[in-house]
Amino acid sequence: MLVVCAMAGAAAAQTSNQRQADEFFAEGRDLLVNKKDAKGACEKFEKAIQLDPTAPGVMLNLGLCYEMQNKLATSLYWFRKAQIAAAEAKPKPLPEYEDAAKQRTQDLAGKVAIAKLQNVPPEARVSIDGRPVRPEDYLRLEVDNDSVIEARATGKQVFRQQVEVEGQTAKDIVIVMKDEVTPPLRDPGKGRRRLAYVVGAGGAVLYGVTLAYGLVVRDRYKTDNDGHYDGPTGYDDAKHDLRVYGTGLFVAGTAAVGAAIVLYVMAPKPYRERMEQATITPVVTPDQVGFGYTRAF
Repeated sequence: MLVVCAMAGAAAAQTSNQRQADEFFAEGRDLLVNKKDAKGACEKFEKAIQLDPTAPGVMLNLGLCYEMQNKLATSLYWFRKAQIAAAEAKPKPLPEYEDAAKQRTQDLAGKVAIAKLQNVPPEARVSIDGRPVRPEDYLRLEVDNDSVIEARATGKQVFRQQVEVEGQTAKDIVIVMKDEVTPPLRDPGKGRRRLAYVVGAGGAVLYGVTLAYGLVVRDRYKTDNDGHYDGPTGYDDAKHDLRVYGTGLFVAGTAAVGAAIVLYVMAPKPYRERMEQATITPVVTPDQVGFGYTRAF
């Protein structure tokens, strides 16, 4: 029964996602075809593909809307994915989608701007506009005029640079990765936490004094070794002293501990300063000599 319920719940969630994906797709088509809003259409198709990541129809339309924005590299990325998805579609391939994607790929392949990535460290993970770049594409990377190249490596500062494109020619990107610099640690709450320790310790001392005072009062009014108080008067005196002075000491200790807790909790947390660094580094590659510029935040 539990298995059946789980399967039913998964099926319901899948149906809900598909319904929502279809709605985003319909809204995107309306924006693309009727309102000529390619950017808005792409936003809708991106939401649809997140919910239905194997839909070749959505991929085709993503390729179309990015092509209308002259983002040919991104357009080609989606047309190629649509071609593969259509060929592998279940329960059977979708040849009409596959052919349409293949035709658009052939038409755009000769128009897209090409950039070269130089000086890429072997351990670096490179991406363009958030999509991974394979090492075999470093010397022929399809780019848009606003594409951003990013390289990451353990222990290195992040390299990030926007592509410069003129027509179908893009300026080569020289990857320069500097060792990661750990920014200094700032602790604006250090003094407040230190005060909290002192106040808390004072509260603990007051608790100890309260206990000691109670023992002293108890001994003061003893009259024999059995621990009996000296009649009603002695008992009343002890009770009065404990109520007035002992309670006062206990309340003071509790207030000190409470204040210490508030001081500690409200103290600002330590943080590392945001650093902005710009460095210029000599770079030598097989076909050029110059300087690389990096900026880290």
